[in-house]
Amino acid sequence: MNKIILLFLLAISVQVSGQTVNSLSGTVEDKNSKPVAGASIHILNTNSGAVSDKDGKFEIANLENGKYALEVTAVGFASTQLETVINEGSNTLSITLAESFTRLDAVVVTAQKQEEDAQRIASSVSVLSSKQVQQYRMWNTSDISAVVPNLYSTNPGDNRNVTSIRGITSTSYDPAVATYVDGVNQFGLDTYIAQLFDVERIEVLRGPQGTLYGRNAMGGVINIITKQPTNTTSGFIETNFGNYGLMRHGFGFRTPLVRNKLFFGASGVYDQTNGFYTNQFNNSHFDKKHSVTGNYYLKYIANPRWAVTLNVKHNENRNNGTFPLNGSVEDAFANAFKVNQNATAKMTDNIFNSALTVAHSGHGLNFTSQTTYQSNYRYYDKPMDADFSP
Repeated sequence: MNKIILLFLLAISVQVSGQTVNSLSGTVEDKNSKPVAGASIHILNTNSGAVSDKDGKFEIANLENGKYALEVTAVGFASTQLETVINEGSNTLSITLAESFTRLDAVVVTAQKQEEDAQRIASSVSVLSSKQVQQYRMWNTSDISAVVPNLYSTNPGDNRNVTSIRGITSTSYDPAVATYVDGVNQFGLDTYIAQLFDVERIEVLRGPQGTLYGRNAMGGVINIITKQPTNTTSGFIETNFGNYGLMRHGFGFRTPLVRNKLFFGASGVYDQTNGFYTNQFNNSHFDKKHSVTGNYYLKYIANPRWAVTLNVKHNENRNNGTFPLNGSVEDAFANAFKVNQNATAKMTDNIFNSALTVAHSGHGLNFTSQTTYQSNYRYYDKPMDADFSP
């Protein structure tokens, strides 16, 4: 058996050493032939990419012969996709970008477990870009229901979103709509993190998706992809204030530790609100809450084919009135946004998600191995009003 494995590895090494590697270089310009600096050029389904310099020039090395699909994005310009063929030696490419207000973005999705043009997907899929997530102020996965057809999501006040697509849902801890964050299945209502921040895009697939996504996908799949660190150092800081004591502050930072090899990214958000409900029992804010959420990346690219990513996410949620419920439908309509509870236990949620992903990207085969750990520690500091009345 050991001899067979040794021969197999030797065959792979001979094949790799015999492959011809080439480079792709070129320029990125606008319609007036002016160079576009800071444009991101990414070769789909690979770890290869580059960023244009001040003269709009870029170069991507270590490419094998073959046909490639590229995605090009830049601030102020519509993202575009194009295909090119890499031959032996140097290959050049001239890319022209159009302003974002004159052309719609080309949309790349991973709905079928590979990066491709959304228009080539046979499934019913809705895609929300990073720009749309920011413009629509989507801060929680339940907010998706406002813009995606056939999707409804809500929770009783404890951030456990119960989601349905095309009417298919489940109120058990095993959902009927699977949620994936950065390729990792959020297995239950307890361990997934509902906050949305630093999002690259959101894909919603309607209809059964068990063939590709496995368990809990009878209604469909919500696929959330956060922004990944690249060779360009970037970051953001945002702050938001609103009524009902709303505050939301976020940050993000991404940078290469070793160019083309090792990358680091971190982002986080703090949010709080005084709540929408008044507790008539003691005339106080009922559902006052705050939370801290973080997302951290360490990505190592061994070569254009192999990449290893360590991702850690956490959420600490504190809720002073978890379930703003009434004892009957009549009471709920007669006293809108009012409850009457004599015991308002403080709920503490500590959620931790981690994943180690090893990915191989090839012309004929993509291989991904994931090891994940998810946990939630939830408790109440005193008895809860289980009948929702005094």
